[in-house]
Amino acid sequence: MIKRKISVPKKVKTEIEKYPMVSVEWFDIVSDSSWNSFSDVKKAKLATCITKGHLLSQKNGVTRIFGDYSYNDNKTEIESIGNTTLIPNSVIKEIKKLT
Repeated sequence: MIKRKISVPKKVKTEIEKYPMVSVEWFDIVSDSSWNSFSDVKKAKLATCITKGHLLSQKNGVTRIFGDYSYNDNKTEIESIGNTTLIPNSVIKEIKKLT
């Protein structure tokens, strides 16, 4: 069975544990500005991409992932995140929780 949703843990020891590490396999658009035959275009396939990072959320039709984060001065809470990726849920082939 292909997974398209990951549950976020309710009880955690540290704040970063709220955001599980995941690997998302998804389909991307393929575009080519060169001249092609009809048969070549009919045989063409979508690109399959892999994105890995911390799962922020999966709601409203969008999976949100971040790769980097910084703590506040006390190192108790995440202050900001970076290297973010938003993927429409409709193009996700599979999502796996990494250990």
